[in-house]
Amino acid sequence: MVESGFLVVPAPGEATVRTLRHKVRLLAVRTLATARVEGPVSRPLLRFQGWLLEALRDRPGPVLGAIGAPDVLPHLLCVASGVTDPAERIAEAVPNLLGALASPPREAVRWDHPVRRLAVPRLGRAWTFDPPARGMVCDPAGVELRLADGSLAHLPHPGGLAPYHAVLDDLHLTVLDTHPLSAVEAHPDKAGNHVDLGGRSPGQWTAALGGALELVRLGLPTWAEERTWSLERLVPVGYEPERHLSASYREAPGIAWLTLHPEPLTLAEAIVHEAQHSKLNLLSWLDPVLHNGHSEWTESPVRPDLRPLMGVLLAVHAFVPVARMHACLAATDHPISRSPHFARRREEVCAANARGLATLSAKARPTAVGERLLRALEALHEG
Repeated sequence: MVESGFLVVPAPGEATVRTLRHKVRLLAVRTLATARVEGPVSRPLLRFQGWLLEALRDRPGPVLGAIGAPDVLPHLLCVASGVTDPAERIAEAVPNLLGALASPPREAVRWDHPVRRLAVPRLGRAWTFDPPARGMVCDPAGVELRLADGSLAHLPHPGGLAPYHAVLDDLHLTVLDTHPLSAVEAHPDKAGNHVDLGGRSPGQWTAALGGALELVRLGLPTWAEERTWSLERLVPVGYEPERHLSASYREAPGIAWLTLHPEPLTLAEAIVHEAQHSKLNLLSWLDPVLHNGHSEWTESPVRPDLRPLMGVLLAVHAFVPVARMHACLAATDHPISRSPHFARRREEVCAANARGLATLSAKARPTAVGERLLRALEALHEG
């Protein structure tokens, strides 16, 4: 039985996803350091870019860590992809970047531009300023804002929200969604991804997600270890007792939007599914994977609508490790594997994977990296 495969189920200690994440952060840094925008944000951005370049030379680790924060990186990748107004994205990203710095800068850096919202998961808080704060400064003493009335506020500032709920030490649920594209929806059965606890408490969500992650750990132990690098934030978008819906975005690697479901196996599948999307989304910033991934459309193995070949690859890449999780749970005679539902679901997933792989084999024109990925998927499916 094949136990691992490139960017699918990792070998013990494999660092591929960690490397991809680092390279995408470097791309985001370059985007921010070279951005040219019009309007009021232009002048403060130029000053900030000067500090950024010096900070990268002096202490690149803390800067790259802040760049990768889930309230920073998606905004910068939206600038890189050109899908939204760059001035708006930078105006939201920079304050969150300064708030995300794990250690303060050695010299003060100012952001003299209105701050409407500040999300700082490391402090467990987020603030909305209405009217906006005039600006902020980050120095060895910490972070300080100049509020609209001219007064100063140090972080952590009283009030605000506590929107973050720990699922694991390195994974949290949040009821504050700062991603600018979450209302954009490509799935025919959904109308965007709006924060919704579905009438359940955050504690009920985190308990259910924790149980699902334990299933993942049992079924895919090396994948669960790697998950630290591929998934760090979950956003609730409702409760669905009959079906499960989830989403992810190329511009937001490490974040998944998902509904709550009473069946632990369904939630475990969703977590694997969306983290796999995150891995392929990271890779897509560095390599096209399929030369005809967006130009050739075909039937999907898992969706009712036509999909580009990249969509088919995303589906297969998501569900081959799900099938491997099913196989491992069955091999260890886990109680959840003894139900008729489990057997039916396992058969459905394997059949859909076979159809998707057949489609890709017949139609895809992969890059060298894409070829390696397809071979890994085929080997894991057949193994």
